[in-house]
Amino acid sequence: MTAGRPAIPSELRRRVLIEAGHRCAIPTCRATPVEIAHIIPWSKVKKHEFKNLIALCPTCHARYDDPHNPLDRKAMRQYKVNLNPLLSSTFGAAADCVSLIAAYQDFRTAFGIWVRGELEFAAAKARVRSAAANIAVQDQLDSGPFADALCALLDFQAAWGREAEVSEIAGAILMHFAEWSDDVRAALCPMPVELAHRDITEELAEVSSRLHLMVCEEAGILASEESPAQNLAW
Repeated sequence: MTAGRPAIPSELRRRVLIEAGHRCAIPTCRATPVEIAHIIPWSKVKKHEFKNLIALCPTCHARYDDPHNPLDRKAMRQYKVNLNPLLSSTFGAAADCVSLIAAYQDFRTAFGIWVRGELEFAAAKARVRSAAANIAVQDQLDSGPFADALCALLDFQAAWGREAEVSEIAGAILMHFAEWSDDVRAALCPMPVELAHRDITEELAEVSSRLHLMVCEEAGILASEESPAQNLAW
């Protein structure tokens, strides 16, 4: 332990261990025994907080402390979020936390339903070759899920503030997927190879993860960290 650094209180240590099931928080590891690590280094925060602590086995802890290892802080913050953040005892710390999280969950649900439908449609259109089948596939297309996702986005932005960065990111996610959806709808059957093989979910993965982390930070579930604005361009 660093000289002058106080020990982690036993009850706080217990909460972190229970959160991870007394195993390493990295799902592909899950080894025992474990140590308690600071996501943002102790040298920077100078305090022990549940939202900034995570259980790691000694090997993963050493890997995380190694600046040349790809197990970086961004990855560690995502592992913390993955430990069932909505059940965290810090949930509700912010005054409007419940309504903010509810708006986020509604957006995630509506957007997810729309995405699944569009992906199924794209997969079918990539396989269809006859004009008759093409018409049948087009007839099955329902604009309802898109309208629901758009309404959920507007509600999310109203709850979080339309000028907030989280609102900008959520809007960018929806618009990027909508542009891909428009390309799919306009394409002939079968779709061009480059469109059929385009992995739209991979394109959205990083920015969606960033949105989730920001929501968790605002709700007090995860320690926030100042970082330069990132480019939303794909």
